[in-house]
Amino acid sequence: MPTLSYRAKSQALRAARFTGAFRSIRDSRWRGRRLLILGYHGVALEDEHEWDAALYISQPRLESQLRTLRRAGCTVLPLDEALRALEDGRLPPRSVAITFDDGNHDFHERAFPVLQALELPATVYLTTYHCDHETPVFRPMCSYLLWKARDRTIALANLTGSHESFDLRTRDGRLRAAAHVTQLADREHYSSADKQRLAERLAAALGVDFDRLMARRILQIMRPSSVQQLAAAGVDFQLHTHRHRAPLDRDLFMNEIDENRARIQRLTGTRPTHFCYPSGNYRPEFVTWLEAAQVVSAVTCDPGLVSATSPHFLLPRFMPAESVSPLVFEAWLTGAADWLPRRRTYAYR
Repeated sequence: MPTLSYRAKSQALRAARFTGAFRSIRDSRWRGRRLLILGYHGVALEDEHEWDAALYISQPRLESQLRTLRRAGCTVLPLDEALRALEDGRLPPRSVAITFDDGNHDFHERAFPVLQALELPATVYLTTYHCDHETPVFRPMCSYLLWKARDRTIALANLTGSHESFDLRTRDGRLRAAAHVTQLADREHYSSADKQRLAERLAAALGVDFDRLMARRILQIMRPSSVQQLAAAGVDFQLHTHRHRAPLDRDLFMNEIDENRARIQRLTGTRPTHFCYPSGNYRPEFVTWLEAAQVVSAVTCDPGLVSATSPHFLLPRFMPAESVSPLVFEAWLTGAADWLPRRRTYAYR
């Protein structure tokens, strides 16, 4: 199916809204038989939405989107309840489920107060390893640090051994610098403590105050006490693997699920049965492994609405972020965006 350019898509959506198609699709029997799952990642504590507008969203933009959802007359359901209602053919009008990936600290500080004020349920797909290690996630932190120093050109010989200079004023230069740093950690089989020290050294070389970022808990996962507090307040925690990875070896994959599930169950008192693929990447064999692990659903990052015929382990989601315009967000709430051609997929090739 051919794809549309961003401009062509925007023009089509504006025309659809102007002619009343948004309203017609929103109130249609077709939309009534479909569930929209929203998939958020991070809610910026400071400037993360400026660093990666496709991954992060500011708190004001999040609140604006959720208020738009309210004004559109959407029915927001807990994920498990929504999937059961879909299967039973009893979805309420304009059904939506809200999910957040990873379990970042910023969910507790930024997202939860908005959800609580609007009385909206949410599911957090929690990766548990960093719950017990109060350190930032290494790869995104390297990328973020390099972006913070985006006004200069730098050599990282003291860190990576390479004498190549990197122009951090360009996205390509930052990507190449990040690759050199992360490849070093992979090549030397760095432990988590080693990666933390490398991130500290990178920050020092860039002139970035790493201690302040640590104190602010930027790019860190929630503490166990936060998970317990939010679970008691009604937040639903589900599976996202222990170390945010999906190994291609079956035994290693199952270990990730088992460790993740055991940790979540200890923290929340409930047994998680829903799953989110790390980084949205999936393979056919993962489906049979998840079934063996007694998982009942798995969400991707592929855009789309969920119908009764959607494969339970390849459920699509719409991923709102700072870069998503109000028009596109509204189009997904109504279901109009699902009618546009698209080919984006996170399936392993």
